[in-house]
Parts: sequence; structure tokens; C-alpha cells
Amino acid sequence: MDGSTPKELTMFFESIYAMMKEKSSMSETAFDLWFNDFHLLSINDEKVVLATPHNFKRKTIVERYFSLVEESVFDALDYKPKVEIICDGIVELQSFIPTTGKVTLSKGRYGTASEEETDEEDMVSYGLNDEYTFENFVVGSSNQHAHACSVAVANDPSGEIDYNPLFIHGPSGLGKTHLMYAIANEVHKNDPSKIIICVKSEEFLNEMIDCLSKKNMKKFREKYRRADMLLIDDVQFIAGKQSIQEEFFHTFNTLYDAKKQIVLTSDRPPKEMYTLEERIRTRFSQGIIVDVQPPEYELRLAILKKKADKGNINIPNDVIIFLAERLNSNIREIEGALKKIGAVSLISGKPVTLEMVKSSIPDYFRENKPVAETVNTILEVTARKYDVSVEAILGKSRTKVIKTARNVSMYVIKKVLDLSLGDIGKMMDRDHATVHSNIKTVEAEMKTDDKLNNDIFEIMTEIKS
Repeated sequence: MDGSTPKELTMFFESIYAMMKEKSSMSETAFDLWFNDFHLLSINDEKVVLATPHNFKRKTIVERYFSLVEESVFDALDYKPKVEIICDGIVELQSFIPTTGKVTLSKGRYGTASEEETDEEDMVSYGLNDEYTFENFVVGSSNQHAHACSVAVANDPSGEIDYNPLFIHGPSGLGKTHLMYAIANEVHKNDPSKIIICVKSEEFLNEMIDCLSKKNMKKFREKYRRADMLLIDDVQFIAGKQSIQEEFFHTFNTLYDAKKQIVLTSDRPPKEMYTLEERIRTRFSQGIIVDVQPPEYELRLAILKKKADKGNINIPNDVIIFLAERLNSNIREIEGALKKIGAVSLISGKPVTLEMVKSSIPDYFRENKPVAETVNTILEVTARKYDVSVEAILGKSRTKVIKTARNVSMYVIKKVLDLSLGDIGKMMDRDHATVHSNIKTVEAEMKTDDKLNNDIFEIMTEIKS
């Protein structure tokens, strides 16, 4: 593999980098600090050479994180070459690594600049990542509402549609961050003069702590409160932190009162952020709240095909179908599996086949029973609990006990398998809206009905045993 093309090096490094993030116990901010400009120089059957442009970073990575890098290389490539880390003095950011530098007018592109190189007049945006756009976001029933609202905000940053704030929530790995960056990129493309700040809540917290320690909160406030658009990822992490909630509250109010667009993402809706101050929870609910669900089967197929094409990986239809049926938790899992399959195929020189996939990424399937088998188990256990038949649950009867069994079945399927509402609907011959309504009914009744809570607990205990 000596003489690998830049595209091949990028693909190999994507797989290694994804494995490093998966194995790392560091915070995302700490990980980015040491590895944001890490890159792959060369790869062959005997040696993999990775590099960083800064000698102090190389020293730290070798001393503290070499085992993480080495294990990630072995797991990503499925063989054990010698791993070498050098300092090459060249900043070569790969497009798939999130950039958290400043975007400057003088560069005319998304680039990074140090504090010394960038004055206040030059700095127009911060933390953009041009990898994520609306064009490369795959839309399905599980994310179409969130996508539509994101596009609306991006095309109307002045706030005439009154989607302020836009609050996007859902489990990890479903595309919330993609939508956030896509909004920022679209606004920046349409009006490069806009001051746009994209930041993770942890970074917001670290910056505030740093400014507090240097007694320079004026700098912190001037940066965030002059933004035309503020986008904060994983905002749930500010909950329970008194000082950051206070600062965030005043920053939010300043921007909101000035009709500046705010976009927030979280792993849960505002009402479930129990340690968040009520006044902030109320602010989050002032605009529009949208969720993203795990991708339904059709969306998983579309994502697999699009990602395979983008990565120039030739995957037969039977393999695409096999993966779509089994990789049902989130988009990040799909991307990770594809990167590893592509790397194994390129290294071995062999085409992608069903047998190769089963042997090269067994970890993705080892824990999972077939979804249909688990759904059948849930239906059977629930039917026994309520003394009805599975056929009745799947049928059209609206008698109270059968309706309860049907609603509980949907709720438990969602809890146990975390499937999209669309997928649950297809399995139970209902539409997306009906499934959503029935699950919400169960959740509402559980707040006051001890017997229902006990029934569901016993059903889930039996299923897990």
C-alpha cells in the first residue's frame, strides 16, 4: 500500500480516528485539543505513520495516548503493523475532523486562526464545520420535521417565522449536530458577514471558567452576545451547573431580545432536563421543539447507499440490505461499520461480500437478536399479561383491555429496541402518528397509574430474562 492516494489515506484515517473516539475516555474538548490536527502520512503492511504538526503534542500523545492510538489502528485495520507517531510541522486538517477555529474574512474560506492573527474586525464566525450541509443530510420520516424546521431557520435567520429558539432533541448519533452545522453553513453561505458561533456546551463552560480565572468576563460576554446566530450542541450539560446557567440565561436573553437566532441540541426535551432552572426551561420552550428518531429501515438503506458512494466503496445490494436490517440504532453506527468495511476491503484487495462483512465487523452484530424476534417476544409477553391474543393486539379491536395491551406493546418496543415510530408502525400495521399518540398516552397514564407501571416493569423484566 505504499504510495496510497490522498483519498485512500483519508479513508484509512477516518476509520482509525473513529475508533480512537470510540475507545477514548477523554472529554470531547480534551480529545480535540490533542487530536484535532492529527493525520495519517503513510500506511503499508508493516508500518503506519501518523503525525501532528506540533512537537509538544507529539510528546504528549506518545507518552499518554500511544496505547489508545495503537489499539485503534489494530482494530480499525484488522492487522497489527508497527505504529509510529512523528512531528511533521504541517497542519493538515482532514475534512471529517470537527474544526473549532475561527472563520475569518481575510482567508475567504473556513480556516483556523490564532488569537494573535485575528483581530475583532476580521473575526466573523466561530466553530463552523463545512463537512455538514443540508445537501448531504439524508431525510426520512424519522427526521423530516427536524430537517424542515432547520431549513426554514437557515433560510430566514432574521426570525420572521418565529422559530426562536429552535430546540432539536434525540438520542446520540441521529444527526442533531449535522443539522446544527448545516444551518450555520447555509446562513454563512448566504451572508458571510453574519457573526455565527457554533459551540459545544462543554466548550462554552470551559471558556467561561478560563475568563473567570483571568478576571476577563467582559471578553467572554462580548464574544457571545454580539453573535447574529448562536448554536450550542449538547446543551443538556449546562443543567445543574449554577454559574454557567446564570451566564447562559443572560446571554440567551440578550440575543433573544435582539431577535438573534438561537439553535440548541440536546439528548432530551426541555421538560426532562430536571436539574435545569425553570426560567431557562421556559426559555427553551418559547420557540419550536423538534425531535429526531432512530432511522427507519428505508432511511438506513438510503444512508448506507449514499455513504458507500461517497466513500467510493462498492457494496452489493444483498450486503446493503443485510446491514440495513441489523444496524438499527443510529447513523454513527452505520458510518463506523462502513468505514471499517471499506478499510478491510482496500487493505485486503478483496471485494465486499456478505461473508467478508460478517467476519470483519462481528462486534456490530454480536449483541443483537433479530429485531423481528424481539418484537414477537414483546407481543407474546404483553398478550399473556393482559390475557389477550397477539392477533388481537395487531388487529382492529378497540376494547379497553386490547387497546391497553396494544399501547403498552408499542411503548415497550420503543423502550427496548429504540426503533423509529415508522418502523414500529409497520410492524403493527399502524401509521407513524398513531404510534406516537399511543406511546404518549402510556407515558401520561404512567404518571398516576401504579398498576400500569407495575405491568410494564414485569413485562420488561420477563423480556430481559
